[in-house]
Amino acid sequence: MRTGLPPGWTEVPLGELLREPLAAGRSGQAVPGGVPVLRLPALRSATADLTESREGPCASAAEAEAAGHLIRPGDILMSRNDGPGARIGRASLVRETTGPTTYPATMVRVRVDERLIDPEYLVLAWESRAVRRQIESSVRQGASLGHIAARDLERVRLPLPPQSEQERIKTSLAFWLARVDEEEAAVRDTLRRVQDLRTLVIDQGVLGRTTTGPHADPKPSAATHRAPLPTVPVGWRWVALGELAEVVRGPVANSRRADDPHEVEVGSLRPAELRGERWAHEQMPTVRLDARRAEATRLSPGDVLYVLSGQPDSLGLARVWEQDSSHRTYVPNHHVARVRMTGDALHPRLLALYANGPGRRQLRDAAWSTVGLASLGLDQLRQTPVPVPPLAEQGTLLASLEAWNSGLTSVTALAEEALAMADQLRDGCREQALAGRLPHGAAPSSGNDVRLKGAVTVPPTTPTRRPVNRPSEVERRAEHLWSSFPPLSDDGLTALEYGEQVTYLLFLKAAQELRHRPLNRVDVLGHDAWDELALHEGTELIQYYGALLTELGKRGGVVGRIFHKAQNRLRRPLHLQNLIQQVEEGLSWWDERPESRAPVFDAFLARCAQDHRTAAGQYFTHRELVDAIVACCRPTVEDTIVDPAAGTGGFLVRSFEHIARHLPPGVPPAQREQLSHGAIRGTELVDAAARLATMNLFLHGVERLDGNPAAIEVRDSLTVSPRCQATLVLADPPLGQRRWVPPSTGAPDLHGAEELALARPDFWEATSHQQLNFIQHVYTLLEIGGRAAVVVPDGVLFMKGAGERVRRQLLKQCDVHTLLRLPTGFSGGSSGVKLNVLFFEKAAAHPDGSPATRHLWVYDARTGHAAVADSPGSGLDAFVVAYRPGHPPGSRVASRGFKPYSVDALLATPGANLDLYADLREEEPGEVSEPYLIAQQISERLEDAWRRFARLAKELTPPRDARTFRSD
Repeated sequence: MRTGLPPGWTEVPLGELLREPLAAGRSGQAVPGGVPVLRLPALRSATADLTESREGPCASAAEAEAAGHLIRPGDILMSRNDGPGARIGRASLVRETTGPTTYPATMVRVRVDERLIDPEYLVLAWESRAVRRQIESSVRQGASLGHIAARDLERVRLPLPPQSEQERIKTSLAFWLARVDEEEAAVRDTLRRVQDLRTLVIDQGVLGRTTTGPHADPKPSAATHRAPLPTVPVGWRWVALGELAEVVRGPVANSRRADDPHEVEVGSLRPAELRGERWAHEQMPTVRLDARRAEATRLSPGDVLYVLSGQPDSLGLARVWEQDSSHRTYVPNHHVARVRMTGDALHPRLLALYANGPGRRQLRDAAWSTVGLASLGLDQLRQTPVPVPPLAEQGTLLASLEAWNSGLTSVTALAEEALAMADQLRDGCREQALAGRLPHGAAPSSGNDVRLKGAVTVPPTTPTRRPVNRPSEVERRAEHLWSSFPPLSDDGLTALEYGEQVTYLLFLKAAQELRHRPLNRVDVLGHDAWDELALHEGTELIQYYGALLTELGKRGGVVGRIFHKAQNRLRRPLHLQNLIQQVEEGLSWWDERPESRAPVFDAFLARCAQDHRTAAGQYFTHRELVDAIVACCRPTVEDTIVDPAAGTGGFLVRSFEHIARHLPPGVPPAQREQLSHGAIRGTELVDAAARLATMNLFLHGVERLDGNPAAIEVRDSLTVSPRCQATLVLADPPLGQRRWVPPSTGAPDLHGAEELALARPDFWEATSHQQLNFIQHVYTLLEIGGRAAVVVPDGVLFMKGAGERVRRQLLKQCDVHTLLRLPTGFSGGSSGVKLNVLFFEKAAAHPDGSPATRHLWVYDARTGHAAVADSPGSGLDAFVVAYRPGHPPGSRVASRGFKPYSVDALLATPGANLDLYADLREEEPGEVSEPYLIAQQISERLEDAWRRFARLAKELTPPRDARTFRSD
């Protein structure tokens, strides 16, 4: 048995975990219309891909069932042979089946006893290095393929933790792998922008746009050109390529006379060779040509090669030949042209730079195209105009452009190195998880799925509204509540769990104060639970407190919501007694004035959000951002306000306070009461966050003790269509993970859950992307004329496919009038993710079918602004002023940081890209922006990418033993 396993773990062979023996599949001659049989590529990933199938040897499902070859959800398939797309011994889980499916003889089916091991955990453990070594040592190598026997698979030993630990490992590993995916996506996005910058700089350089002198109208020398040519600086000129160089097509090889003594063997350059960074001589084919023809088309250093025909994306590709071989002649093949300069009017490398930029687009427009192929004639290439700068400027220009290109290449190489290590990081997370040493991440304290919510760490500062107590007093009392957490964290308690424990005791204390106040006494619980706690000590206190939480969790309304599934996480009596004493020594937790108690709980929640080790910030939205959004949307007493991703209830609390401060005279009492009876409500997936939200609303006076049902509902808000609509929706949806959609059985837990596209009849697009689903859900929540503000990450603004289709529908069906680009630092739950706020109103369909959006105003609070963590003020006050709450968008004034874009330009942009900034020197979408702006964005994103990987490395670092200075 392997040593070093955590307590309670063991190591057992696979054969002892089986519910039934391993079953080999069946291969044979395919029967027309037969039951599909899987192919080995179906086992590429941890989830079996049932689309990788073909017609099988079983004529009917009954025949396959009788032979025992049908697969069912929960089965695990393992490959017994090497093959394309699946290495030997690979394991994949069958999550669900859409019809009868069988598996071939190259696989075995595994059915485990789920009382002993979770199938998902088994698939994770099967990829560990220890298991892989056992598999590889048992492989028998045949003539061409490797093979492993079923009995050898049964002997493979794997670590087996308790069932509860298996669930924690799955959840924790899913969290960290999602984090790695996010960081990798950020680097890939950076690479895309680096390539955009490379193209832009070279395109402008070869056209003289980097010079500051006057520009002259284009005057081609001889050849006519249909499309207007760009302007070039004075002293530059446009010249047809045929006037500058000799242009010839490569020869056609003669394959019929291989023994002709007048022919020689030469290397032939195909279009594929022009794509690489270096010439791959060993991969170039050789052909036989007439000696004179070979000499006439021979390549010499300085020749420029052009692709004349082939795939459309290769057409016009150019590259300079800089090789000189004494032992072999090289020629272009018939699909490539050789361009040899006849003088020194233009440097060949400048010609290649232009050819791969603006010139390539010209050639593609002039080419003949068929299905999947394109071609260009020699005369067309000769007549192509190229810009020629003065000879004295060419050396400096070329050196500048190549230095740019080299610098960007080095940046790209750094990003590629990071990407190359991403898989190593995933493997490391898996190995740590299977050794019981991976940090918990954002593992839930209940059976609900973990999700990331775009929110920022909120510093424990004084709320902006006027408090009764001095700011220092609020902070002192919040810090007093927080002071017990550091020693408890050493026992494994997370900040979110600590917040729950404080919430339980605060509610019991508030209930005691309500029961004993001089006037208007309210007996919330039916007995004095707080005073009864003082009658118990030691283990008796722990037992009484646990039973009390269970009893209160069975009640309805607010009490039931706060104590639903409540558990005492303070296992040591001393810790519980200390926390009770801290709550007792604090201020009065029930007072007729919410402003005397709510700020302390606000500051306490902000303190919880600062615990980065457990991603507690995912449930909190930055207070300054919430205040700005609420100020812009101006909720009123007539509104029905909904937050479908409520977190700790920040949007709902601030909306209630805004309404209370601006309540007009003469509002009937019944209308005011409606605010606490259904007009303000939210939905939250995680019990822990929901109870914090309920307590938050309770202390602020939003939630009433007689509120039944409670204002916060615990469920997945995306899975069902809304029962009633709202006039105002404010949301900061979860980030980082895609929706885990329950299978058709409707089971509420994670067993059998699967990442699938969420299809609702009222959605525009079926997608598994969580933020896109929330945007669609917010649309369905709104009544006609309803307003919304939704926090979204940058990716939602430019992602293709489903993202583009959702953006187009949103622009057409709603008046999307404002986009706020937030500074960095607002995404506490997902460090480094850049966020934005979309403001829109749901509109009735226009009779002429025109889009509801007229102009999208973009406010750029990011470019040139410090991160939130580095600056006390993020400039959102200035945004609120520019937004002009209560006034139509047409009354706004454009400025350097606030610019309108027409909807026609947005819809005409490829991909309906909304990744816009507000500098007025930018053109409409679709035009090229200034290089310095793109360079600034790239710099920011690269810094974010490196910082995020560094932070991820720090979070994954195990704690060190203070005595041995070694990791645990």
